[in-house]
Amino acid sequence: EEVSVMADDDDDDDGADPARRMASLVALVAMSTDQNPSAVAKHLRDDAETYRALEREAKGSAGVRAAEGPERRIARNLEVLVDALGCAPADLAAIVRAFPAILVLDADDDVRAVVQFLTGPIPLGGVGMTPKAAKECVRRDPKMLGQSVKDELRPKFEYLVEHAGLRPGNVGDMLWLDLETQIKPRVEFLALDCGMGSTAAAAAIRNFPPSQSHVLYRHFENPENMARKALKCLREEVGMSAEQVSLAIGRFPKILDYSPEKIAGCFEFLRATCALTEEECRRVIAATPQVVGLSVEENMAPKHRLLVHELGLGEDGAREVIACFPNLWTVANDNIRARFTFFLETVGCSREDLTAMLSSHPHGVLSLSTDNILESMNFIENVFATLPSDDTQRRTLGDGGPRELAVRVLAKVPMLLGYSVERKMRPTVDYIRETHPDVCAFRALKMCTNSLGGTIMPRCYFKERAGWNVLLVTAVHMSKSRFCEKVGITVAEYDEKAAEFIELTERMHPPPAKPRTPAFAIRSAIKAQTKRTTSRATAGAETAEKVSYGRNGQNGATTERRRATRREAAEARRRAAAKDAPDGE
Repeated sequence: EEVSVMADDDDDDDGADPARRMASLVALVAMSTDQNPSAVAKHLRDDAETYRALEREAKGSAGVRAAEGPERRIARNLEVLVDALGCAPADLAAIVRAFPAILVLDADDDVRAVVQFLTGPIPLGGVGMTPKAAKECVRRDPKMLGQSVKDELRPKFEYLVEHAGLRPGNVGDMLWLDLETQIKPRVEFLALDCGMGSTAAAAAIRNFPPSQSHVLYRHFENPENMARKALKCLREEVGMSAEQVSLAIGRFPKILDYSPEKIAGCFEFLRATCALTEEECRRVIAATPQVVGLSVEENMAPKHRLLVHELGLGEDGAREVIACFPNLWTVANDNIRARFTFFLETVGCSREDLTAMLSSHPHGVLSLSTDNILESMNFIENVFATLPSDDTQRRTLGDGGPRELAVRVLAKVPMLLGYSVERKMRPTVDYIRETHPDVCAFRALKMCTNSLGGTIMPRCYFKERAGWNVLLVTAVHMSKSRFCEKVGITVAEYDEKAAEFIELTERMHPPPAKPRTPAFAIRSAIKAQTKRTTSRATAGAETAEKVSYGRNGQNGATTERRRATRREAAEARRRAAAKDAPDGE
């Protein structure tokens, strides 16, 4: 309001002298941005081109009222930012300091067009940013206010979404980058130089952690950038394959920020101290590339000593755990100690049993919640207390109480820890108990590693239909083709029946429903609104095209040509993406 009042109340005398008119412009900007007029004048003089343009306007508008002169245009430019984005005087000051040329732009053709593009709905061609996010975007790069939406901003937005893989809501932080000299070279570096292919590169860009400086901010286009040296080290010194390099960068693009010395030091520690083979070292780095960023002296060496000496795994045990579970390097030492104490004291495992479980299924030991582990233990103990025993169970597990046997079976089949009791193990054991009551507890639990609907139920069905007198465990652990041959059916017939049983088990034991949290409700509402808006926009466009075609055959022919061109462009993009994709993707 103050901006408008000042622009309207200037009298004719203020515009009679170019110097006074220039001072009036400076005073208007100073008042709108809450700055000292002398500071504003200095910023404008530092941008010689903008200052000369304002001087020319001041001379050319001599004798013109402020309400019709450049003051009105400047006031409207700033008003657009205030009304549409909620800019405060401090925000306006930062924008004017960084981009003084905003004062010579047109409010409707330049400023308002950019603001509407940033805040417009995605289905209607906008970026879909909130006013607050758009304000931060403009503050980061005020120069975008002077860019053409059609020729510069929209092509940049479309490339970031279609080729760089960003979600439309995350594009705003990238619009300040230059499309030709920054965005495209960086995307192509990941897709081509790193051998990731366009699909994997887009996934890495899209899923980059927001807490870190984004991968597109790296200056990959610079031949001296550290990323090129790191890439060369991974390929030549470490000896990683193209697939391993692509996997490591996709999971942790920050690995390209580390020096060759740091990468080589990590590789050497894994090889020499942890006694891994070179191929195992490469697999560890590909599976958990975060290990490269760890300090050998402060993190890796203490963790290795913890495994070898404090936890008593020894050199061989530690090597097996590291090779099987590379994510161990990301687990805090205190958490590892606490988990060992839990298994030794609460669960009742011996150190030998725990070492065996760690070697074969470290994820279950170190990552699952203690509540889930105790629930599984109690269920397994109950199975041993209720199902019969036989010679096979006694030979495998020995004699003992239900708790001792539960611990021993976990040492041999630790993946049982990762199965849901209610949706996986209990239905399987109940079905086996009902159809084959003579099956021992050990075999019933071991068969829990198979699919109930996809393996156990169809094997029981066809075995009984064929009258084949064989142990259930033998039929379950047999290959599908061998089993079909034994019972005289085709694989297609087996798959059809298995699909029926899978559907039956999913109806009987459905997955837990997602909680209706506020965030879930908001996302659902946004998706529904976007779908409705897109449908209306599409229907309106189709109606307009039909009317145009009916009224003017020439316009209809043009529309058909445009449709054909769009189809050809889409097919070309599809072929290019398929060509760039790695084998098997």
